[in-house]
Amino acid sequence: MPELRVRCVALGGEASELGVDAYLNGATALPAFQLDMSAHAVNERLDEFAPPKVPSSGAFDPHDVLLEYPCDGGHDEPA
Repeated sequence: MPELRVRCVALGGEASELGVDAYLNGATALPAFQLDMSAHAVNERLDEFAPPKVPSSGAFDPHDVLLEYPCDGGHDEPA
């Protein structure tokens, strides 16, 4: 929470750490701007360690994915 708060403030947000924590636990609402800044801060953090985002339709050939991860139609192979 402290890191999220610092990131939110750096982006121009003003929600308190307690306010963001209360929102995340469903106890209160945040104004749209504060919610957007919190979401942006979380997304920035995720970008630092999460795998790349899902590519758009023009960014990859779906046939390559199917070749790498063949689909068995949802059925398990017989034992």
